[in-house]
Amino acid sequence: MTYDFHKLKTVSVANGEITLRIPERWGVWPDEDRPGFWGCYEKEDDGTEPDTGTLWIQVDHFIWEDDGAPLPRAMDMKREAEEAAARRKAASGEPLLESSITPVEGGYRWHHVYDTEEGGEGLRFWFSHFYLNQGGHMAVIAMNLVLTHAQMDDSEFVELREIMEREIGAAFLDPFQRDDEEAVENFLGPVRRCNFGDWIKLTLPEAMSIRVDETSAPSNPRWYCRLASGSSHAGMFVEARTLKLQDEDGDPAFLRPDMYQRVLEDIIGDGGNDRYVPMPDGVIAYGTYDDTNGVGEPNDDGVPFKGYRNHLWRHMRFIEGEAQLSTVLLMLPLQEPDRAPFPALAAYMHGAVRRAEFPGFPAPESY
Repeated sequence: MTYDFHKLKTVSVANGEITLRIPERWGVWPDEDRPGFWGCYEKEDDGTEPDTGTLWIQVDHFIWEDDGAPLPRAMDMKREAEEAAARRKAASGEPLLESSITPVEGGYRWHHVYDTEEGGEGLRFWFSHFYLNQGGHMAVIAMNLVLTHAQMDDSEFVELREIMEREIGAAFLDPFQRDDEEAVENFLGPVRRCNFGDWIKLTLPEAMSIRVDETSAPSNPRWYCRLASGSSHAGMFVEARTLKLQDEDGDPAFLRPDMYQRVLEDIIGDGGNDRYVPMPDGVIAYGTYDDTNGVGEPNDDGVPFKGYRNHLWRHMRFIEGEAQLSTVLLMLPLQEPDRAPFPALAAYMHGAVRRAEFPGFPAPESY
């Protein structure tokens, strides 16, 4: 039997806190007995459950709400991961088959593998715990791929494990979205969902004005956004374009995920200090640089140019036969990039770009 595990779909669980790809043949089922748990596995229309692997997802939140700052001990995510690993070893008395703790954005990931038994059947767990924090808010996200011992050496299930390890590594973990919005709202007021010509949707502060750049081409539209702040302002460009992906015969091409970054690098060139962030269905390149060319020279209003500190995101998303490149360039006054509200806006935009919706692409299935 061919399982076609490489055919994937994008799903979003826990109100958008986790977005990742799973095999198309799997569904997502909230666990009625355990709030905060979801199972990803196959279920037939008659309720039977063919055993083609299972991914369990769990989300927990811990929030400090007192007036004082959180204790540094409570916010040490590496120590949280290390102590969880130590507790697991002490409880089982057996060494793990694999165990590693690595840094991730916002915290640490503890990846561990071990064997267990349920109902007389041997199982192997590939577990990833993500310990993440922002201010006084800690989130623990667990993803556990489960295969039977009979499956784990089968070539198709070896492929499934490799696929899911890759997709878990590329999952968008977003447990602090509301924290981000509250932080930027404290400086700039409410936010709203903005539709840029059905190319891309971003949630931006209502105080930010938006206009279409009339000089841009319909196939490569561009918008200019402006946020006034006292005597200064932040400017932002949003741009989008699509690229056709074809094979040697001119047919729509399916791009392998390990090629996403390479394709983006070929298009944008040497970004210097660009940092690449994997995403479900794509990749983001992010970098900052200072624009000092012409500093001191008067602009059209006769005011000397003071330079900008630019934050640049290039988000490329792929489907079969097509890719869309969306560019967001945030320009902050170089002489005062650290003056409120500019740092809050820059921090917020890093999450907002990753939360973007692409109306021309299939939306994630939400659970």
